[in-house]
Amino acid sequence: MSAIKAIRLPQSELQPEEGRGTDLFVLVPTLLLVALGIAMVFSASIPMAAVDQSEDVFGYLKRELLFAALGLAAMWGASRLPMDGLERWAGTVLFAAISLLVVVLFWGITVNGARSWLLVPGTSLRFQPSEFAKVALIVATARYFAKFPLGIPNWRRATMPFLMLGAVAILIAVEPDMGTAAVIAAAALAYFHIAGAKLSHIVGASGIGLAAAAVMVSRNPYQLDRLVAYLHRADLPHAEGYQATQSLIALGSGGLTGLGYCGSVWKYFYLPAAITDSILAIIGEELGLVATWAIVALFIFLVVRGMTIAARASDRFSGLVAAGVTCLLGVQALVNIAVATDCIPPTGVPLPFVSYGGSSLLFSLVGIGLLLNVSRNRITESKATAET
Repeated sequence: MSAIKAIRLPQSELQPEEGRGTDLFVLVPTLLLVALGIAMVFSASIPMAAVDQSEDVFGYLKRELLFAALGLAAMWGASRLPMDGLERWAGTVLFAAISLLVVVLFWGITVNGARSWLLVPGTSLRFQPSEFAKVALIVATARYFAKFPLGIPNWRRATMPFLMLGAVAILIAVEPDMGTAAVIAAAALAYFHIAGAKLSHIVGASGIGLAAAAVMVSRNPYQLDRLVAYLHRADLPHAEGYQATQSLIALGSGGLTGLGYCGSVWKYFYLPAAITDSILAIIGEELGLVATWAIVALFIFLVVRGMTIAARASDRFSGLVAAGVTCLLGVQALVNIAVATDCIPPTGVPLPFVSYGGSSLLFSLVGIGLLLNVSRNRITESKATAET
């Protein structure tokens, strides 16, 4: 039985603690990751800005600072949002997210072969609806699962959340953005099991998802090429595994303490996507193994803290939102780190809070705001311990 389902307190006990403030065990690691990301985006973007004479050398830094400011403001707003109001509007939020995913397929901007972006009216900034959809899916499915405190009893009841997940994942996959779709699916399946879906539901839905993924990969040969290159690296030309090879070289070049801030060599176009997918390799090269393990430790701490908050939430909906946000951030971080260390094929998934990308940073901070919100209204540790 999950920790969330195990807590059964009388309604009179489900009251916020007096004087509870901001959860520093969530806020401080988040701010450290954001600060590191801003610093490393500036360092990794210098060669790109230097080559493009029209690009301000501080251009990427300015945009990242802008989205960090917007994200922190959104985080504060999410931390003060009435959770009962969010629960009432959960369906509308998901409908808006799915609508934007449909719009982007027809009027989106194509970047690196994927039509994943919408232009913010009146600006040169771009918005990625899939990042909004991640949070919307968590909120909407949390509302559904909250109706079943003893877990989902049968397939008929389990259909709706899997249909929500399927709609979001398929629309993102056809952009095509299989990496993001896979991360959402993996995080959602872990979260659904915590929320009360049976293992048979998870296995059955996973089989359907894998079949759909196989169809998508067959229609996009470059995705199959990535998988083949990863599985048969020794039998293929060096170029087939170029990104993974360069990432490992960059990580290894940094040693224990790194070459020094702004001292990376591999960011000078040896390593693709240095400011996004491969940011961890640049961190390893410039700041060393100590910094990369510190990042891993911060994410582990956030995941543990997030699940603790979920288990002590004052109501089931809030606890499920906290669990969903935690699963999403944890899986996304795990996938990015696994790609950087050549444990899985390249996926194009950013490292939360650290990689360059306004939409990712903005909605990751919204997720943290929801965690802070739930933490402010949780039951005391002594009460949770007594009832589990």
